[in-house]
Amino acid sequence: MNQNALIFCAPDFRKRLEQAFPGRIVVSYSNDIAVCRKQVAALDSQNVRQVLLLFKGIHHMVSNQSVRDHINLTRQNPLIGPVDLSKGPRFPDMSSVYEENDGVIAVLGEDEDLKNFKEPWAHVTGGVWEAIALKHRSYTIDAWIIADLEKWISSINI
Repeated sequence: MNQNALIFCAPDFRKRLEQAFPGRIVVSYSNDIAVCRKQVAALDSQNVRQVLLLFKGIHHMVSNQSVRDHINLTRQNPLIGPVDLSKGPRFPDMSSVYEENDGVIAVLGEDEDLKNFKEPWAHVTGGVWEAIALKHRSYTIDAWIIADLEKWISSINI
């Protein structure tokens, strides 16, 4: 991942990431869809198109996991409403949002049928809306579900 990559993260991680990576742009994701849209739009002035997205798992996780896909069960999407087509397509290709092909699926929201889902997945606290909005704007996204932030910080090469 590019040394200038932006970092989008769970709000709990922000202060520690700012300490670990001084001078880097670290943005907390939001649980408000309007704030999500504004935060991502504000990044357009930056000359960086790569993002590290750090999800926080809801249930106890044993290790940090790379993310290969997500499921948005919130019934909200940052692409609903007026779209400026100069920023990206109305319906971006969501088949390859993340750089990794291996890993788990980040799930935001709840659905009874998840108990029948065969792929490895983990509930997250947020960040999926940002992934959708960033992909719409053609950002490259590398994502992790974090179980141990300190271990992730020491292992990442940015």
